[in-house]
Amino acid sequence: MERTLARVSRLILVDGHEQQYLQLTESGVSSPPRSLTMVIGRTAAVEITQCLKGESSPRPMTHQLACTLVEKLSGRIQETVIHELDQGTYFAELRVEQNGEVFGVDCRPSDAIALSLRSSAPIYITEKVWSQAASG
Repeated sequence: MERTLARVSRLILVDGHEQQYLQLTESGVSSPPRSLTMVIGRTAAVEITQCLKGESSPRPMTHQLACTLVEKLSGRIQETVIHELDQGTYFAELRVEQNGEVFGVDCRPSDAIALSLRSSAPIYITEKVWSQAASG
């Protein structure tokens, strides 16, 4: 599965709306980088904003709790892979390493991105998704 590293390049917060917008841009390429935009929920947008600013909530929110659980269970969030785009919906897999074994967990891209940012883990987008996003 061919894939490239991506980074959060823009987060558009719309007051009074549940839908927020997240832009991911290809990293480490010499040619003009590709970008894609996805719709995410307000909760994930707030968490991603905190991660980008290096902030935490006074009490653990869901993504902070999930990261702590992975760590307490001797795991490590290894990476996020956005691997599918179907009828405008992106699909991701959060890859977790525990005791030398790596396993994937199906999840929403926004949640996987928030967890990867919180854990300093890379975010990848497959070539299939880049192609689908460009033609859609």
